Amino acid sequence: MIVKKLELVNFQVIKEFNADFDGNVYFITGDNELGKSTVLKAIGALLTGNRDAVLKNGESKGFAKMIVGDDGEEYEVELKFTKANPRGTLSIKSKTTGMKSDNVSMLQKIFGYTDFDAVEFSRWSETAEGRRKQIEVVKSLLPEEVRTRIAEIDTTVAGLKTERTGVNRDLKTYKSISDAAGQGLTTQDLKTYAKQKDITELMKEQAENAQLIEKAKTVRSALEQRKKQLEEIPERLAEAEATYEKAIEEAKKAIERTEKLYKEAIAQIESEKADYEARKANAEKWLANYEENNPEKLDTAEQLRKAEEHNKMAAKVADYLSKKKQADDKKAEAEKMDSEIEELSAEREKLISSAKLPISGLSFSDDGLVLNDVPFVAGKVSDSQIMEVAAKLIIASNPTVKVFRIARGESLGQKRLQAILDLAKKEGFQGFIESVVRGQQDLIIEEYEEADK
Repeated sequence: MIVKKLELVNFQVIKEFNADFDGNVYFITGDNELGKSTVLKAIGALLTGNRDAVLKNGESKGFAKMIVGDDGEEYEVELKFTKANPRGTLSIKSKTTGMKSDNVSMLQKIFGYTDFDAVEFSRWSETAEGRRKQIEVVKSLLPEEVRTRIAEIDTTVAGLKTERTGVNRDLKTYKSISDAAGQGLTTQDLKTYAKQKDITELMKEQAENAQLIEKAKTVRSALEQRKKQLEEIPERLAEAEATYEKAIEEAKKAIERTEKLYKEAIAQIESEKADYEARKANAEKWLANYEENNPEKLDTAEQLRKAEEHNKMAAKVADYLSKKKQADDKKAEAEKMDSEIEELSAEREKLISSAKLPISGLSFSDDGLVLNDVPFVAGKVSDSQIMEVAAKLIIASNPTVKVFRIARGESLGQKRLQAILDLAKKEGFQGFIESVVRGQQDLIIEEYEEADK
């Protein structure tokens, strides 16, 4: 379906306008403030139902009427507005079946028109919301299964990015903790103190040595006592002999008893001497063996101190390695997510490229449209490119009502203009192109003749 007739009365800056259309592409020309853009807005409002206040200033009422159809079906769309209702009331009527409705959703259901012009399309790129609208326009041209899969990918990637944000935050925390734990540690420290030393045996040995040292003190004391006792033997013998002699002199009667006592004393002394000699030999033997492995010469306390210092460093190394592993695990987790995102993004790009969008080199990312790897924003893409893309998207987006509008058509180069005209002719689209002509005081609408060549 195309626009066949348009009639405006008191519509914005236009007092009266009436035109019939049966051709392909029309140029709307004239100087500024004559109503060129108003005609485009009127067409858009009557195709979509979207409008603001449209009543011409100073007027009490007005209307806009448009016939849209093809050889098989025609619809009359009318917008009536007054000073009390400047946005007006919209109605649609089928000239074929007689169906009539003032429900805008019915109009939108019948026409299914996606409405935007090149200027508006360009301005969308200035905001995040506008860029999302551009993406949705392009997405709508993709096959349903591709759109579904892209939506799944976008949801998965969004979730991964959210999760990755948390992982990266944890990674930063663990990295900071790991770096703090490793402060002052060298590469050699990590090798030297990789394991703690077992000090159990050292502590047991130290306790045993302490017992041996105490026993040595006891044995030394006993040895000295035995030496002293042996040294006293001659004196004791002399005293016994003196006693014996004195006893003989004092009492012969006590000779037998004295002799007996003497012999007993001698036997006792000799026995004690043998015992002392044996104990002396045992003490000397034990001490000789002790001296060979003298724990007093072994500095176990120093060894234990060194072992404890080693284990302190080993504990520090173990703490650092544990925290470093946490950081490394988080890094690996983040890298895995990055890889998944890259794979999904690659699949997404492949889906988009294989869908064969109507504009060569046009694609989209999360941030907006991309044309030949260049962000689709004013300043990076020329005005003529923007208008060409917008026209092609409108054509591709509207299989039912085959109408497109372009504002500021004077900025189109001949090459791009011709490309749009050729496309419109090929696809059977009707175009309305606004173009400023300085000094032209009349609003003129005429079919572009070369479009049929």
